[in-house]
Formats: sequence, structure tokens, C-alpha cells
Amino acid sequence: MIAAKERVLFDLAERLPWHNPFDTMERIREYDLDIRTSMIIPRQHLGHMVRPFLQDGARVLEVGGATGLLSLRLAACHPTVDFTVVEADDNLLAVLQDNVIFANLLETAGNVSYESARPERLPMEDGAFDVVLAFTCFSRWPDPVRSLRECRRVCKPGGLVLIYDMARDSEHGLVSFVLQYAGDYGHEFMTSLRSAYTADETRDLLARAGLDDWQVAREGDRKSSCRERV
Repeated sequence: MIAAKERVLFDLAERLPWHNPFDTMERIREYDLDIRTSMIIPRQHLGHMVRPFLQDGARVLEVGGATGLLSLRLAACHPTVDFTVVEADDNLLAVLQDNVIFANLLETAGNVSYESARPERLPMEDGAFDVVLAFTCFSRWPDPVRSLRECRRVCKPGGLVLIYDMARDSEHGLVSFVLQYAGDYGHEFMTSLRSAYTADETRDLLARAGLDDWQVAREGDRKSSCRERV
């Protein structure tokens, strides 16, 4: 019986389109509270990768910033860097706004602004940002090819585009380890994992976007799923 359940649980051969499990404000607020602790290590890893690019006066765009925790954390550590967060989901954006207000009350917000925008149609000028980030949202982009092109367009020459996400072809041992700490969100984690791309699928999307020279690497290499100096 256990073996049969495991075969179903880790059936990750075929990608399933992302389905939003957070369809109410209550669920989003619960999610926001949960990822404050459950996503600490991934956020730290991304922070280490991007830190060399966060020089005084740098401009950073986070695409699909969800509830804003990543940019708020980085902005608190880098008060001379300007962060802009865009998010297309109205409910996520509302919680993001609350988090920014609370951070401002605590005087820990740094320089963070936010607005509603879709990743495939960013309302920014060409080359406006030194760094473009996307954290665990790549699989929910409705048009990943066009969105990748948009990330490249708004990043200035010599800047960094860094996309950090789960990989559907992760080792099953790693998946089991994460599930031990997922608690009540194990189902949501597996739903997100099934909607993620494999490394080869990511390379194919990059090639279709005209970005086949970008790097695709696993976390063990201390690189993101898609990363490139542009």
C-alpha cells in the first residue's frame, strides 16, 4: 500500500499546468505566514547569489513577487538599493501591500515599491534595471517564453536576470525531505512541483525565447534555474 502511494505521489513525468490553490484571502494570508519560515533557506540561497550585484544605487525588479517577502528582506539588508515588485494576482498584491506597510511601521522596509503587472507585459522601459529576479513563480507564468523575453528586455546590458524555481526532475529523496517539513501544505507543494519544468524543458523555453546562451543549473551548483549576465 505504501509503495503504491509513493508511486502516485512522485509521478512527475508529465507536467501539469499550475492551478492556483490560494483562491481566498484567508488561504493567501495562511500561505504568507507559512513561507516566512518554510522558505527561509531558498531565500537565503538566492540572496547569496544576487548580493554581489546589489551595489549602491542599483535598481532591482522582482517579477511575480507574491507577498513581497523576498524583496522586503533584501531591501532591509541593502538600504541603498531600489526594489520594485510586480505581481499580477490582486489578492497576493493586497497582502504584499500590507507587508510593505507593516515593514514601514517597523522602519525595516528599505526602498520598496510595488505595482500590478503581468510578467509577459512589464510596464518598464528597456534596460531599466540592474537586476531582474523571479522567485518560485516561473511555473505559474501563463506565457513563459514572452515573459523571459520581457525579463531580458528590462535588464540593462551587463546586468543579471536570475530565475529561481523548483525543478520537476528533482531527486525523489529531496522531494521526500521537503515533504517532511511541508506540514499542511504538502499537497500544495506537490501541486506546484508537478507544474514545474525540468531542466531540459527550461532549456527548450529559453531557446524558444532566443536565450539559449543562458545558464540552467541546479541549486547544488549555487546557481538558479535560469541565470545570465546580459
